[in-house]
Amino acid sequence: MLLKGISPGGQNGICPIRAQEREEARRGVYGFAILLLAAEVLSGKKAHFSAMKRQVLFWALLFTDLASLLAQAPEANPNPVLMGIRAHRGFIIPHSRELINVSRTKPHGLEVNVQWVESRPERTERTGVVAKRGFVFYYFDYDNPDVLGHSVSTVAYVEPMFGVERRLYGSLQTGLGVAYVSKVYDAESNPTNLFFSSHISLLAMLNLHMHYRVAPRWEATMGLNYNHISNGGMRLPNKGMNFPTWNVGVSYAVRPGVVQRAPRTGLWRSEPRHFAWVHAVGSAKTVLADGSFARGEVQWLWGTTVAVGRRIGRLSALSAGTEWIYDGWKRARLDLQGSDRSAWLGGLLFGHELLAGRVRFNVHVGAYVFHQNRETDLLYQRYGLFYAIGDRLLVGSTLKAHRHVADVFDVRVGWLFQNRSSNSN
Repeated sequence: MLLKGISPGGQNGICPIRAQEREEARRGVYGFAILLLAAEVLSGKKAHFSAMKRQVLFWALLFTDLASLLAQAPEANPNPVLMGIRAHRGFIIPHSRELINVSRTKPHGLEVNVQWVESRPERTERTGVVAKRGFVFYYFDYDNPDVLGHSVSTVAYVEPMFGVERRLYGSLQTGLGVAYVSKVYDAESNPTNLFFSSHISLLAMLNLHMHYRVAPRWEATMGLNYNHISNGGMRLPNKGMNFPTWNVGVSYAVRPGVVQRAPRTGLWRSEPRHFAWVHAVGSAKTVLADGSFARGEVQWLWGTTVAVGRRIGRLSALSAGTEWIYDGWKRARLDLQGSDRSAWLGGLLFGHELLAGRVRFNVHVGAYVFHQNRETDLLYQRYGLFYAIGDRLLVGSTLKAHRHVADVFDVRVGWLFQNRSSNSN
């Protein structure tokens, strides 16, 4: 990625020859090796990090050879494409008493990401935000091979950038994806792993990164990740794993370009101030044998959510609504108990919506108004990530949680009601 007004090298901005690019790439990897060595000294667990360091350097060298072969000549292009690699190290948060002993490990891992930047003024003048979009591929080793094993995951993300026209800039990354975990709960062979009960789970992340442009094509990065892996209660037991990590890495501009700061205009004020949406909701839970359910028995959840909202800023809106969900898992449990209480769950919602172009990230606090067999807190949280197709159709997913415990993931299809011609207050 290039700073505005900086030539990538050569007369009139002509791209250097391929051999020079590859040499520049390898110099970047050697710099990355120095970062990893410094991280090893600070980590205090040399044996684990050294083994990972060798893997990271191997993949980094392969990555740079591939990137330099794919590289295109720099151009006045507002949509750069980058490839990156980062090394991670962190810890597990023991969010319940049953998890304290098994959480005494230091996860470490590797990520490879592909991202593109959208900075064309016609795309950013309404939001005022330049953002990266892309995919990241993770490998995490949980430092306990017999109980926790490792995970492999892929995540789609959006990453608003701050101070993008500067050499040193920041970004906030949020995403949702699919993870495969190698070790899961088993009542006989693995009873202490209450984090995971299904090999296929979901990974949600919220990360803060700093980037420094060290060369026309190269960036050094470091940051903090907050990672959550869970099956969203679709298979129990499911405590879910929360594990923050810190990371260092490099990014290489496969297709460099000039990133432009988003113009500060008042066009966002012409966006509809008031809106409403309705979601159709679907999910499922599968409960392991616990004396009342047979292993692998699927119970369906379905319902709807309706909300109204008001935009209060360039990227912000407040919304409130209600949701009514039929919980088939609760219905099955009530039937086994001989209870005729209702399995419907009704709640009121209030919260914030982050509006970044076609992406909407919702955080709502809910309060039950109808729950005849409640065994949880009165309040809950719901986190949602949606993508708008056209002006009306919404597709996405939400996670419902009671404090630190994930309850259920669901998938949603919705419809957005707003008047594009309205700009009234």
